[in-house]
Amino acid sequence: MTQPTSLHIPTPRSRLFQAISFSLLAAALPIAAVAQAPQTGLALEGSQCAVGSDTERQDCRNQLLSQKLAALQSVSLSSSSAATSNTTTTAYSETAVLGDAESWKSDEFMQDWGLEAMNAHHAYARGLTGSGIRIGLLDSGVGLGHSEFAGKAHQGLKIGDLLADGSRCVSNPYQYSSAENACFATDGGRGTMDIVYLDESIRELVESDAPELIPVIGKASFSFESHGTHVAGTMAANRDGSGMHGVAFGANFSSARLSADEFLVLEWDCVYNDICRKSHTPEASGSAFADMYQQMSAAGVRAINHSWGFPRDPGTQAAHDAFYAAPSLAERWSAIRQASLDSGLIQVWAAGNTNARPRPEDAPGAGAYASLPRRYAELEPYWLSVVNLTPAKGSYVLSRSSMKCGLSMQWCIAAPGTAINSSVYAEGQFAVDAEVDANGQLNLTGMAQFSPSFGYADYTGTSMAAPHVTGALALLFERYPYLTNAQVRDVLLTTATDLGAPGVDDVYGWGMVNLKKAIEGYGQFRVDTDVNMVAKAGGTHWWNDARVWDVWTNDISGANFSFSSDVGGWLRLSGNNSFAGLNVKGGTLELTGQNTLGSDVNANGGVLLVNGRLDNHVQVGSNGGLGGTGTINGNVSVA
Repeated sequence: MTQPTSLHIPTPRSRLFQAISFSLLAAALPIAAVAQAPQTGLALEGSQCAVGSDTERQDCRNQLLSQKLAALQSVSLSSSSAATSNTTTTAYSETAVLGDAESWKSDEFMQDWGLEAMNAHHAYARGLTGSGIRIGLLDSGVGLGHSEFAGKAHQGLKIGDLLADGSRCVSNPYQYSSAENACFATDGGRGTMDIVYLDESIRELVESDAPELIPVIGKASFSFESHGTHVAGTMAANRDGSGMHGVAFGANFSSARLSADEFLVLEWDCVYNDICRKSHTPEASGSAFADMYQQMSAAGVRAINHSWGFPRDPGTQAAHDAFYAAPSLAERWSAIRQASLDSGLIQVWAAGNTNARPRPEDAPGAGAYASLPRRYAELEPYWLSVVNLTPAKGSYVLSRSSMKCGLSMQWCIAAPGTAINSSVYAEGQFAVDAEVDANGQLNLTGMAQFSPSFGYADYTGTSMAAPHVTGALALLFERYPYLTNAQVRDVLLTTATDLGAPGVDDVYGWGMVNLKKAIEGYGQFRVDTDVNMVAKAGGTHWWNDARVWDVWTNDISGANFSFSSDVGGWLRLSGNNSFAGLNVKGGTLELTGQNTLGSDVNANGGVLLVNGRLDNHVQVGSNGGLGGTGTINGNVSVA
């Protein structure tokens, strides 16, 4: 388009708004998007208005332009009071008491209805907070300056593409180049920024057609993405007497950022000739994923939260297979797969969101990431797919905007994800001093004096359900220090409260997270399970001495169970059990309930104590022992 002649400026205001919109249109993650944008809609892959008819695309652009204009009209200068933190940290003394679950339901607790729905207060009453546990998230970055994260050892990881010389791509904070050969690099310790710089060359246009933008000429206006900050708050926000607190308020987290900052230099050529200096940041390569996982592993992360996925994923087997076979994603799939196989990392995935459906059964199935063990069966022990629940008539049902478990049903669980209150950046657009140098690099020179403000907000989506599960895992990692990550995941699944059709179903999977039951041992052995008790139970119990011991009170069904302890540990099963078989190989295994197992019981090492009833034959090996005052309704064979 040629430069307009004087006195004949074709719709300058709409051109200004169209140029401003570029930053918003480019801000979505290119290959992966958050599983739910705040409250409404799904953040789209690439341009948010790239699909549909010409009219539909234009209507979409107009809506985005209106949103951007409203944000820019409320811009705040960095020297104003709006840019200071609006949260404070005060002295806090815990009044809740161990052994009394109801005492943990403080005002802060009640800010997230999901905590009570999952029975988290019963875990707290057992002394479980996630202390000593590190979990992770890959998201849009976390505002670590929020008071909800104060005083903890949280991390913002700096990740990047691996370059040809073997080094990692590194971003210069608040310096942005419009070069098209940029590499990917992010800092997980702050939220993604959407930036517009208003150049002096458009002053006349702004003064005549958008005077509300005069204060930001020569400055950079920007906003922070709060998605990752919200997710992190649900996982591990402080219990400090203000705001809300996370599921595992004693845990630490490591945050990595999947979305790079986006910027646009709004100048004469951009407004009139569509020649704009703007972001050309590529999506994260497979090497950036590998870098992220390596850093998570080095930090000791045991479970990582992924509240993102392919935005246009219909949840069908054919669609999944197309994603899995895409050559451009091969390096990514390899990095994701290897991370769990190398370290046993549990990966928690939001199942994804969809258009509102009248019935849960009508929802599409979980997305390709959440369903990845379909492609790589060896990943199943380390995977969790999470769907979003909403309260309904004294129970909980699948949110009308949530995908169902679908093909991921065997490793899928349901959790609260509707209208969840958590930590965020303060809403609004801010502005700081900035400059564009001769090379076209944008420098936010005023960021050194800028302090973000923070607050709280309600968000909805499977993005909000997943961190409830990741936080629950942190509590259970603390509760069962002698179980592997995969075994803890099975405890979580098999103690869930059944919803929908009886048993595991394709809507709710195993059902609703139930921490009251999960802290009492397995509900079922999904596979043959071998436990080596090398540490005492986490939290506080009635039998609270120095010995390595634990008690599981649930009734346990399922596959075979083998028990050992290299340190002379003692495990009591006090439920009425019906699992397939029992082999005691070391330590002391005590049965106090009524037990009718699927095969003979073997005590090949250690001691089997029967202080309840056992309706099975018992074979005692030469290194094993048998004792107790209970009843064995079967033959006893002693080597």
